[in-house]
Amino acid sequence: MEIQNTAASKSFDSERAANDEARTEKVLALHLKGMSRRKISAATGETEHFIRKVVEGVPVTDKLPTTAFDKSVKRAYELSTREQGVKDYELRGVLHSEYGCTWNSSEGRYESRFDKDNIKRVKGKVRDQAVTNGQNAKFIPDWIDYSAPTASRVALEQAANVLSSRLDELMNEFMFEFSDNDSSEAVSKQRFAARRHVLKLMSGLGQEPIPALLERTKNVTDTLDSSFDSPALQQAVRRKSVDKFIPEPNTRDYFLDFVQEQGWLRVAA
Repeated sequence: MEIQNTAASKSFDSERAANDEARTEKVLALHLKGMSRRKISAATGETEHFIRKVVEGVPVTDKLPTTAFDKSVKRAYELSTREQGVKDYELRGVLHSEYGCTWNSSEGRYESRFDKDNIKRVKGKVRDQAVTNGQNAKFIPDWIDYSAPTASRVALEQAANVLSSRLDELMNEFMFEFSDNDSSEAVSKQRFAARRHVLKLMSGLGQEPIPALLERTKNVTDTLDSSFDSPALQQAVRRKSVDKFIPEPNTRDYFLDFVQEQGWLRVAA
């Protein structure tokens, strides 16, 4: 009888130890994710005294992010430390998802709540974490071709050189025709400003929208044309009259148009 009681006691102790181990593991798992003791108690039914005893001295290693910034950092870290890294559109997609967007009623479109400063902060935090963990965070431009990274870069660099050379030629033509300054400094500044203006019109990367830029500069030149009465302006007006474009007649009988211009119909009458 005593032997049976001893065996039953050992079995009970084993079951209790296994149960305590399972309870402890569950509490630790939630603690490592950054959950508070009160929330752990609500989720597991354990007392805060038991939870405090289990988690004492155990640091939080996987704290759950709560802010849009922290959530973005966590997701961006996982993507950027992959072998292929994270492309710009993927990173912006993460921030758009976490920060959300607002409706612009005046322009009729959605606008993301994050800006370039948010992107910079997220990238900086991700890089710091990667260095700490001995990993490499890679942020990849959208234009890079994964199948041929170097070739795609070289192709665009060559394209940029071609465009730059052609733009230099156009600037030379512009300065030859439209620069009458005697000062070398004024000529240099005019050329620089002209090149910059063309690049803004081409790329649309300036802070001012292209339609607004065109309208503003048109107003400036219109004002100058109506205000100044100078030899240079008169020369420009004469050149404009010489270069006047006469469109092709928009009739169907082009031969009749030609006959009327020659005055043959009046002679025949």
